[in-house]
Amino acid sequence: MKRLLLFAALIAWSGMASAVVYKWVDAQGKVQYGDRPPDGVHAEVVEMIGSHAARPSEPAKPAASASTPAAKPAATETAAKKQVADDVAQTREKQCTDAQDRYKKLIEGRRLYKTGPNGEREYLNSEEIDKERLEAKTDVDTICNSPT
Repeated sequence: MKRLLLFAALIAWSGMASAVVYKWVDAQGKVQYGDRPPDGVHAEVVEMIGSHAARPSEPAKPAASASTPAAKPAATETAAKKQVADDVAQTREKQCTDAQDRYKKLIEGRRLYKTGPNGEREYLNSEEIDKERLEAKTDVDTICNSPT
């Protein structure tokens, strides 16, 4: 019974808390979410929980006036779409390069290892190396050869 009350209290408290959720793409090309983006990584705000303020990624739109030409928003939208397409292309290119580098290291490396939880080296046996190489090759094929 105490656990149920504690759980209910935590759920109620978390609903009242204000939080910002960020979204970014990591070096392996996977989408990540968190309350703080890593340093040097472009992240976008995807959710502001418990807040009624405008999102920083969505600026407030001014009221339309008779003097505002209709072509101006279309031009701004086109420029924004081009910027997004450029950002996606740059990110995909970096992900492709990273995947190719990882595959090359796995193919050319002699004694391959992973870093263990305590920072020690855990050398891979030949089955694990083959598995890592196959995963790296699949990543290269998926990331570098997929349509944008």
